[in-house]
Amino acid sequence: MGIAERRQREKESRIRHIRDSAAAVFFEKGFEAATMEDIAARAEISKAAIYLYFKSKEDLYYGLVEPALERLSRRLVRIAGHGNLDPVRKIKKMVDATFDFYDRDPDAYHLVSRYKAAEFSKLLSREKLDRLKGLMRSNLYQVEKAISEGILSGRFRRVDPRITSIIVWNAFMGVIQFQENRMQKGKSDYRRPTIEAAIELILRGLKKR
Repeated sequence: MGIAERRQREKESRIRHIRDSAAAVFFEKGFEAATMEDIAARAEISKAAIYLYFKSKEDLYYGLVEPALERLSRRLVRIAGHGNLDPVRKIKKMVDATFDFYDRDPDAYHLVSRYKAAEFSKLLSREKLDRLKGLMRSNLYQVEKAISEGILSGRFRRVDPRITSIIVWNAFMGVIQFQENRMQKGKSDYRRPTIEAAIELILRGLKKR
């Protein structure tokens, strides 16, 4: 390995360490209460070292959340636009994709799940806030589209697609929170099967008899 490559890897490792530390502090204290001093203490580095890579606390938060949300958004858009999938399969695949997002990047998921519009409207720039809100609206809309498709095709009963899509998202987040609060090391993990069971119940209620 050359010197340049080694330095690049060291830089990437430091950035990951700072982000991991920031995510832990944001989760524990909330974005508004967290400070760069808190993050530096968690990372066991100087505050000045953080500013070598991130301009502000806002920049750190955005760098954690936006890339993960954008990846999820692209995946949900692809599923929603898949012409060979029926609405039931689309919704199930969207739930699977969201669980993968949670499983692969739990820090970003937890920061998104704790998003408070009133708080972040004061703390994030308009450009960053609009970007995050746009991604979240898009993700909700993909589920809404699949529900509308099911209604138009006669597979689903006539319901309000938007309200139903919110119910789907809230069911997902509620199961995650409930199961996380009860997880014990070495014990069975019921997160995915419980989410699958919850979505199956919602879909059963949607289907025309």
